[in-house]
Amino acid sequence: MDAENMPQAQVNSRSLLLPYAMGLIAAMAAIQLVVAITGSESALIAGLLTAVVAVGIAVWGWRNHRKLAQVRFGFAIAHTIAYMAVMTSFNLHAMIRALSQSTQGNDAGQILAGWWFGATLVMGSLWGIGLLFHLVGSVLARGWED
Repeated sequence: MDAENMPQAQVNSRSLLLPYAMGLIAAMAAIQLVVAITGSESALIAGLLTAVVAVGIAVWGWRNHRKLAQVRFGFAIAHTIAYMAVMTSFNLHAMIRALSQSTQGNDAGQILAGWWFGATLVMGSLWGIGLLFHLVGSVLARGWED
């Protein structure tokens, strides 16, 4: 029996990607809690903790590379989950902070004058471009990546 005719081991995408998604959601919730506790002004703490999450994403992707390759659009889905977990956490935090500022009579637009501009608009835009290219490439490759 040659390699082409050998049966492939089945990968359960739910058991692979759901713990990854839940872990990222929990990690980003913890980061936003730390940022909130530190007064929502700590760019260094937020950056360092987000970098730890980024390293965790890379290690998880490296360790699960073979399994992800067996899931249709597996890498694109993992990339999208990471983008959504990280960006939604920062954008939601900024939105809540802006609403809080506006209800206290403060200028909510001042939030984006600080480090929140990079954490929301810059990171979201640049990472979004990369994600868009990844998704289009995955569609062109019909969902399978080698």
